[in-house]
Amino acid sequence: MNNLVKIKAALLFVILTTNLGIYSSVQADTNRKIGQNQQYIKKQSTSQELWQRFRQRQDEIRLQQQHRIEQFSVENQLRQQQFEPLVIDRLRQQQRQELETFRLQQKLRNPQ
Repeated sequence: MNNLVKIKAALLFVILTTNLGIYSSVQADTNRKIGQNQQYIKKQSTSQELWQRFRQRQDEIRLQQQHRIEQFSVENQLRQQQFEPLVIDRLRQQQRQELETFRLQQKLRNPQ
């Protein structure tokens, strides 16, 4: 009977030790996988953040370019408006000169 109790105790000890060993390795493996998953999620979120920052920067650059193009267009229109009177004046002067030249030619052809 005494031996039976010792055998039962030893068996119980072996079973508990084995279960504890299995549980510990499973627990350790689970913890390792959880850690890996957390690292993966962290890398994924970091990657997403980098992508979002990249896209935001690209949008900012596009807006700046669009603003520059619009500004250039407005400045160009202003330049044209500023030079329009000068061009018109120059054309009028040229027209006067041509008319004067024509009159002089007419006088030379038909002296009165």
